[in-house]
Amino acid sequence: MQEAQRKPKISLILESFTQLEKAYADLKKNLSLKEEEFLFNRLLQDKVRVDFNLAFESSMRVCRHLSAVYQIKTTSKDCLQKVGELVGMSQAEALSELAHFYIRHRDLKESLPPEELYSFLKGSLHLFKEYARAVVDFVKRETKNPLLIDFDLLNEKARHLKESMKKIEFVLSQGFEEFSKTPMYYDRVKYFYQVAYDSLFDICKHLAPKFGVKKFGDDCLSKLVEVGVIPQEYYMDVFRMSNLKNKLISTWEVSPEELYRSLLEVKDKMEPIMREISKSLKKLLAGAGPS
Repeated sequence: MQEAQRKPKISLILESFTQLEKAYADLKKNLSLKEEEFLFNRLLQDKVRVDFNLAFESSMRVCRHLSAVYQIKTTSKDCLQKVGELVGMSQAEALSELAHFYIRHRDLKESLPPEELYSFLKGSLHLFKEYARAVVDFVKRETKNPLLIDFDLLNEKARHLKESMKKIEFVLSQGFEEFSKTPMYYDRVKYFYQVAYDSLFDICKHLAPKFGVKKFGDDCLSKLVEVGVIPQEYYMDVFRMSNLKNKLISTWEVSPEELYRSLLEVKDKMEPIMREISKSLKKLLAGAGPS
């Protein structure tokens, strides 16, 4: 049990750094303006302050997690520096300046001279990127997981999918007549289909970047078809599954007849699609060398 607690949560780290990456990209773009333009644009200054807070808080989420995992006593002032030292970041001591700046100016209602904001962030923004890179490299080494795949997450989502499909299968096995006159059956399969689909989608969302799919949204599963992770023969099944999910979460009314028929079409496809993703993952892992 103690060993499990000392294991870094890969999904937490990746999720936090995805948020950091977005804030960092906006900061870099807005700070690329000439100082004169920045100083006379109050809206831009406010946006930069918000993005800086988001970047710092995303970094701190990882920091708090790793300090707990590796039992390092930290405070808001020194957490980044201590974790930076833990992961071998070359400029770890400079992270304390980020923390002090954040603590002084995190309240967006308080005034902050734009010259100070611009100057500090222009000189310090790179630390976020270096911190994230050092943490990622450290976690790869510690977990011996060069692709940073969260197998706990994948197993949990696979279990949810299988359990939900079993419950859907039971309801559908009662026949349409029983299904149509039993409101509880309609509500149950509607709920469990969404659980099953969301579980498959979460698997897709976690693994898509590992397969080279960088940009995706609700089309994650179809993107995996495009790159060959899911065989082309499942394209229409993916389309039907996504279409049904969108209908169920929208204001459209899905009749018992349509729901029953749609579930019959897709119920035997979700687990095979998940297995195809698993096959592709095994191939990917077989070809992955050390970090």
